[in-house]
This record gives sequence, C-alpha cells and structure tokens, in this order.
Amino acid sequence: MKGKQQSDRLTMQQKATDGVIGIFDENAQRHDKEVYNTSIVTMARLEKEFPMLKFRYRSELSKQEINEALQKIDKSLGQTLFVSNARIKPDGGIIEVKDDYDNWRVVVVSEAKYQGKDIENIRLGKLVGKNNDQVLMAAGNAIERAQKYM
Repeated sequence: MKGKQQSDRLTMQQKATDGVIGIFDENAQRHDKEVYNTSIVTMARLEKEFPMLKFRYRSELSKQEINEALQKIDKSLGQTLFVSNARIKPDGGIIEVKDDYDNWRVVVVSEAKYQGKDIENIRLGKLVGKNNDQVLMAAGNAIERAQKYM
C-alpha cells in the first residue's frame, strides 16, 4: 500500500496548496528550465570535445522506439505497449550519439526533480515525515522515474 500512501499524501498536498502550483511552484519551474538549459550546454560541450562524433538533441522519444530497441537486445523485453503513440518527454530532453554502425545511441536523459519544501521547513524549524520527527523528507522517486525511461 506504499503507492497509495504516496498518492494520498500528494492529494492532501495539492488540496492544501490550491492545486499543482503547490508542487510546481516558481522554484520548481526555474529548476525545470535550468535542466533544459544544462542539456543544451552539455550537448555543445560534447560536440566541441568530440568533433569526430555526431550528436543530436531530442525533446521526446516514443515508447514504440524504446520497445523496438529492447527487442533487438532480447525478444522477451519491450513486449507491452498500452498506448501506441505513448512518448517520454524528459524535462532536459535526450542527447544521442551516432555509433560506428550508423545507429543513434542515447547517452544522456535529463529529468528535473524539484519537489518538497525541505529548505522552507528547515527555516521554519518544522519537522516532517510520518511522525513529524525528521528534518528532511525521504528521497523522492526520481531514480524510479529515470528507470521507467530506460
């Protein structure tokens, strides 16, 4: 029931802060934009440091394309696709490099993760967590989310 607890917590948080702006506030929006900007700078740096390679930036990738790539590795992978036009759109996008066989290979996927109010709570001296006995909230699911993109 862990997933349900997180869902309930996020629902309460959204109600308490008048909707999505409570989670995706000005700081989160600025962080999201910086992740994109950092990806663009990263790509330029890769192109400069590795001029013999060809790079490209993509803002999204279809799950069909991911499934096809997985099936080339192992036929048992990438079998389920619930929505035929499903796509991933990481906040910072996707940087790919062309390999020696003319195939594009993902080298960077950037996702913004700015959630919670740790700094604000510390300044207020407010304890958090299930029992209100923690200084910081437990780590979020950014790693889990990144795994879903792989």
